Amino acid sequence: MLPLGDVSDCADYLLLNNGGKLVETGSGRVLFRERIDPVSARQLVEFCLHHDYLLHVLAGPLWAVNKENDSLREYADQLGVWPSRFQHCDQLPLDDIEGFTVTQDWKPVWEFVRRKGLALSVTPSDPTSVDIMAPGISKWNGICRLLSLLPVQPFRIIAVGDYDNDIEMIKNSDIGVAVANARPHVKGAADYVSPFCNNEDTVAHIVAHFFEEIQ
Repeated sequence: MLPLGDVSDCADYLLLNNGGKLVETGSGRVLFRERIDPVSARQLVEFCLHHDYLLHVLAGPLWAVNKENDSLREYADQLGVWPSRFQHCDQLPLDDIEGFTVTQDWKPVWEFVRRKGLALSVTPSDPTSVDIMAPGISKWNGICRLLSLLPVQPFRIIAVGDYDNDIEMIKNSDIGVAVANARPHVKGAADYVSPFCNNEDTVAHIVAHFFEEIQ
């Protein structure tokens, strides 16, 4: 979320970590934050360390990785922020981890989580990576938790997405929108497909399009 910069001030809330964390932007308060079971977290970290699989660890403001590669260095340069490094589990706050991300090594990691029956959910977030969260976390569930705090009904929701982890909220929202570069099955789940990609001010177009219809 770092590249958003001051743009995030235009929103009342930021729903992060695939719906597992809600931040009130005006006050900076964290209204809810799901954490991963520390036993499962330890097993996953030890597995990735043993096999030398690149693992991103997210815990509050902490972003940590166990190794670097060219893609990571390029990504960190774009953000202007570098992750911490860890070499063993004891360097991580295992009881406070919000999520993991695995990139090029995601297939064997996903299989390990499934085979061991770990208390984790694995969600593809783009063609080259998966997000690993606590069970039951999804963007739609996060939206529902937000709605329980607000005088807003589910039928007033417009959801916008591009990948597999967006399908549930696209289907369940009153208006589900896929961006132009969304995967075909994501577009198939949507009520409306934007003519713009996700890096072309799509949300501004969607707001203008639907509010113009309402007016």
